Amino acid sequence: MGLDTKATQFLLAARGLGVSLERVATIGRQRLYVTPAWLRARLRAIGIALDSAATARLFEEADGFAEPLLRMLGARRVLSLDASGYEGASRVADLNARIAPDLESAFTTVFDSGSLEHVFDFPTAIGNCMRMVAADGHLLIVTPANNMVGHGFYQFSPELFYRVLAESNGFVIERMLATELSSSRWYQVADPAVLGTRVQFRTFRPTYLCVIARRVAVRPVLVSPPQQSDYVTQWQNTGRTARGVAGADLHPLDRYLPHWLATVTKSCGHLGQVLLRPFGPKAFKRVDIARLATSDGTTPPSGRTP
Repeated sequence: MGLDTKATQFLLAARGLGVSLERVATIGRQRLYVTPAWLRARLRAIGIALDSAATARLFEEADGFAEPLLRMLGARRVLSLDASGYEGASRVADLNARIAPDLESAFTTVFDSGSLEHVFDFPTAIGNCMRMVAADGHLLIVTPANNMVGHGFYQFSPELFYRVLAESNGFVIERMLATELSSSRWYQVADPAVLGTRVQFRTFRPTYLCVIARRVAVRPVLVSPPQQSDYVTQWQNTGRTARGVAGADLHPLDRYLPHWLATVTKSCGHLGQVLLRPFGPKAFKRVDIARLATSDGTTPPSGRTP
C-alpha cells in the first residue's frame, strides 16, 4: 500500500483533472515510495516550488507516509482505514464487512493505491469504497492488472471496473488508464461495452490500472451483480438458445495446421504482441500523464478514448 512513481503521477493527474482532495479517505495508510528529488521535480511541474528542506519535511513529518503530501495538494482532512493498526491508520476497519454509517458519503475523494487486491471479499470492499464517496466526489483506484499474480488475492480487468462503477450504481468513470511499471507510457482504456468487444492486453512487465470515477448520484450500490458486457450483448441479440457447431470456435490455425505447428505459430504471435504492441490501438490511446496533471480539468466521455 503506497505511492510509488506511477501512483503519485496518477494522483497528480487526478488533481489536475479537477478531483477535489479536500476530504480524503485512503484505503490503507499510504506510504511514499518515491525519492525526494523525484517528487520535488513533479511538484515543480504543476506549479508547487519547494526547496530541498521543504521536500524532505514531506517525508519526515509522518515517518514517510503520505498525509503531508495530500495536505500540500489541498486536503483539509485525511483519514486512513486499515484492517489493523500496525501502520498507524486513523481508523481500524475491515473492508470485508460493511463500513460504519458515519463514513458513508463523507469524502470528496476515496483513494485506493494497492489495497483492494488484498481484500478477500472484493464486492463488499469496492461497495464500501463507493459508499464513502460524497455526491460529486471521486473514487481513485490504482490496482494490479497483469503480471503480478501472487501479489494479492486478485488482479483486475477494465471490464470489471466499467461494469461496477456504472450509472446504475451512481458512478461514471471519467478516466481509466493503463501503464506498465518501468515504462513511461500511459494509455487511456476504452469501455468494452462502448467498443463492442473485449478489451484485452498482453504485457511484458507488471501493469497497473488507474481509475477516476465520479459519484453522480447517491443511490444503493451493487443491488444487482454486474454482468460481462459482451455476454449481455449476445443474450440480447440472440433471443434463443445458442446451438454449438463442432469446431466453430476453433482458432483458424488449429483448424488447418498440425497441433504442434499451430501452437508454435500462436506462441510466436503472442510473443510479438507482448514485445511490439501490448496495447492494441483500438482500445488503448496514448496519453501524456504530465499534461493531465496540468490540464484544465476536462475529461473525455466515459469509456471513450480521446
